Amino acid sequence: MDWSRGYSAEWRVVRVDPSTWADAEAVGAVDSASVERTADGLMESGSMTAVRGVGEGFEPGYHRIVMVAEQDGAKERVEVCTLYCTSAQGEVERGRDVVDIVGRSVLYPASVRRLLAGTYAPKGADCAAYAARLLRECVACPVEVEGAFALADHVVFDLGDSYLDAARAVLDAGGYCMQVDSHGTVHVRPLPAEPAAGLGALGASMLMPKVGYELDYSGVPNRYLARDGELQAVAVNDDPASPTSTVSRGYFHDEVDTSPKPLEGESLATYARRRLAEKSVVKDARRYEREFAPDVLPNSIVRATAAQGGLEGDLRVTRQSLELGHGVKVTEEAVREVSTWQA
Repeated sequence: MDWSRGYSAEWRVVRVDPSTWADAEAVGAVDSASVERTADGLMESGSMTAVRGVGEGFEPGYHRIVMVAEQDGAKERVEVCTLYCTSAQGEVERGRDVVDIVGRSVLYPASVRRLLAGTYAPKGADCAAYAARLLRECVACPVEVEGAFALADHVVFDLGDSYLDAARAVLDAGGYCMQVDSHGTVHVRPLPAEPAAGLGALGASMLMPKVGYELDYSGVPNRYLARDGELQAVAVNDDPASPTSTVSRGYFHDEVDTSPKPLEGESLATYARRRLAEKSVVKDARRYEREFAPDVLPNSIVRATAAQGGLEGDLRVTRQSLELGHGVKVTEEAVREVSTWQA
């Protein structure tokens, strides 16, 4: 499929067999649907209406929204998302039951299961595998891991933290992320550094004409204080060339870290400088509408070649809204990471 050209679309909702994670029976045709994706939180949610026979009802469970796209006489089946779906209402009209369906992320079970007191990620352990193991204890979907990293000390979680909170905290410390693909598989991997293969270049043929923007330096710290028991390390940005430094601003903007998570072999001072450098990255955001392309997810990199609205170069996707109709219209937010200070 050439997604920059016109195509027609038919929609289906398919039940997923949780024991195999494969398609089971079709539920019915979709009248309308929308999907929200984010780089944080539960990462995905959706809503739709499906047509059922009167009296058939709708059984809660995992479901997959599937598009059959047709272009130049050729058809292609494309999975759009997989969600845990429930329905509490609908409307019967002319022998049809039009069911309102709410879809939750496949990660939802990990957000409502709480850790027991004293749970921790041990130092030196493979933290990518540890985060995946936490998720697998809760979720029905497949969880795949790419890469590995270790931390220099134990990470102890607070009572009441969810399994999802804990997995995300460990991954954030190592510069890793989670991505949920359209099949409902959770990928634990380093933050992508190369453009997503599914989109190619994000040029004028894929974009609608209007581009919004946002760039805000106000929340960036210029001093980072890391405390580990009796030990303390301080990193300061006093570079006159930096727009967020103590020199440029004329004041300290502090961030205090009382639960440092150094990487294996990293001193507290090095950790503080690394964290200040990470916190000194500002998100130069762009909001736009584009044509659909599979496999572009929150945390993916898109390579823009349209100069309009400053939409040029590599940007990281942070949010998507998918409107499903005659095709798929994507409203997307992506950010360029601008470093205001380097360690």
